[in-house]
Amino acid sequence: LGKMFIINAPMLFTGVWALVKPLLDEVTVSKINILGSSYSAKLLETIDAECLPKTLGGACECKGGCDQADPGPWND
Repeated sequence: LGKMFIINAPMLFTGVWALVKPLLDEVTVSKINILGSSYSAKLLETIDAECLPKTLGGACECKGGCDQADPGPWND
């Protein structure tokens, strides 16, 4: 896992994360980013706008919707 972003996490999740976080390895914790409602700028620091769906603040508009896209190398 390179990085994981959890966006619009409810307050309960944030509380549970605070309890679980000390139990995890520091390297693992550093890869997990919990973002609130103003997440676009933080996502764009790591993900190119062309690769991020418009619904998440990017510029990508995949045919059929980005959530249904399957751009993996296995399709080449």
